[in-house]
Amino acid sequence: MPLYREDNYLVVHPGSQNTLFSFGLQDSLSPPQYKIPSRVFQDPVTKAFRSTKEEPKPKAEPAKVEEPKIEEGQAKIEIQNGQTTAAQNGGSVEAQAPLTGSEKPWTEIYPIQKGKIVDLDAFNYLLKVILQSVITKNPIITINQIPLLIISSNLTWSRNTTESVTKYVLESLEFPAFNLVDLSTAATFGLGISTSSCVVNIGHENTQIMPVINYQSIKFAGKYLSDVGGKLIDEEISKNLPKLSESQIEALKKSGIYEVVLTGDESSFYSISDLQKSNVEDGINGSEDDDDFDVAKLVADSGPGNEAQAVTDHDDSKPNNELEKNFFVDPETNEKVWVGKERFQGAENLISLVANAIYKSISQIPNLEKRQECFDNLIFVGSTFKIPGFKRALLIRLITEYLVRAPTDTKNGGYNKDEENLSRVNAAILAYQQTGDSSADVEESNYISSQVPTSIKTVKLPDYFPEWKKPKEKGGSWEDVYFLGGEIYAKQIFGGNSNHNGEMFIDNDIYEEKGPSGIWDVTV
Repeated sequence: MPLYREDNYLVVHPGSQNTLFSFGLQDSLSPPQYKIPSRVFQDPVTKAFRSTKEEPKPKAEPAKVEEPKIEEGQAKIEIQNGQTTAAQNGGSVEAQAPLTGSEKPWTEIYPIQKGKIVDLDAFNYLLKVILQSVITKNPIITINQIPLLIISSNLTWSRNTTESVTKYVLESLEFPAFNLVDLSTAATFGLGISTSSCVVNIGHENTQIMPVINYQSIKFAGKYLSDVGGKLIDEEISKNLPKLSESQIEALKKSGIYEVVLTGDESSFYSISDLQKSNVEDGINGSEDDDDFDVAKLVADSGPGNEAQAVTDHDDSKPNNELEKNFFVDPETNEKVWVGKERFQGAENLISLVANAIYKSISQIPNLEKRQECFDNLIFVGSTFKIPGFKRALLIRLITEYLVRAPTDTKNGGYNKDEENLSRVNAAILAYQQTGDSSADVEESNYISSQVPTSIKTVKLPDYFPEWKKPKEKGGSWEDVYFLGGEIYAKQIFGGNSNHNGEMFIDNDIYEEKGPSGIWDVTV
């Protein structure tokens, strides 16, 4: 009999802006059940925390006072909570609700910033809020029945932070079993195609890149990019469309009409016409993940529940990238906001920085065979990859800049730099479209070149896990695949009938023996 029921597993991923968590694993592992803001509120005087900015006010009930006989015109006086109230001619008197807490506004605190825990007390309280919400919703469950798994980051969680969280979880919250798993390792678990990969996690204000070899994150090769994330796109959109507010920019990014389809400017590394021409001439449909980039399909599938519509009133047959203007709906005013071709710009800088960091990170793997495996199993996670075309543009940039190609004969005639650049781009697009065809590199797989990479691919998505395969607007999201890996890992470590000599998770017995440092004997 297992030590813990799968119905009681608590899996949590705390992020800088939002925290994802699920309580209880379904028969078919599903995306996270809950998404809450990663914030708490603190009283500036008492330093106490709470989960909401304003505490619910108790309803004032009429005071039960025996009415004495009062002569007409005589005033009735009651003293309640130190305050005097008067009623003339038999008027009613109500009890005044007492003032509670500080009169100063409570301070909003985000305990995780740029992927790092900056306020440990606030973070611990966030965990407490999650536990309280679970127990409130499941009153028959007791804390000694709930094992906890946190999906963390080896790049940003320090040793001291990890041990402090372990201490709080076991001593204060009294969880009976606890463990951590690195996000990059969890993402590799989730897809389950290869034991080696390179996980690229783009957040709002940071990007983390971590190679994984044999299910072990290689921290020395990891890259942490501060202030490089979705915020860069916001800043570029603000420059191109200065009249948009922050909430409108966020709505534009989520609307489906904002795409990473670089226009035919000189600064672009490929144009829409080049891309369309290459697709027609080559006649290749692309990899299995092309649904992320099929704008026409995205427009056709957009339902009434979307945050903004991706079609225009005058012509709903054309895909978004063929329209001069398109609109999204302002979430505050519910009015249409029309946007021109500026909706295709803003991601170039982020793509360039991330592509360069990916190459530098994987290049630090000394084993060439494992290095190539990382290039062949790129895993992209984070909300930024939900932007149509972003994943494709990043992969094409990697192929264009860093793919090692066999030397070719020079063309007859003079040297033409523009033709060479166009040839490189079209070759990169062709290589991208062939990433799903394993037969294209059978010969290369039989030996390891002295130069890497000879191919660059995203990992193939599994055919199972139907809940994760749903369209984005219906709850499916491979960009959160690390959470799926966390669920799989939780089943492995909490599903046994014993703790296997303390190798699977840290419990009270191990904690009493080793203290918070015992977490390092069980975490991966």
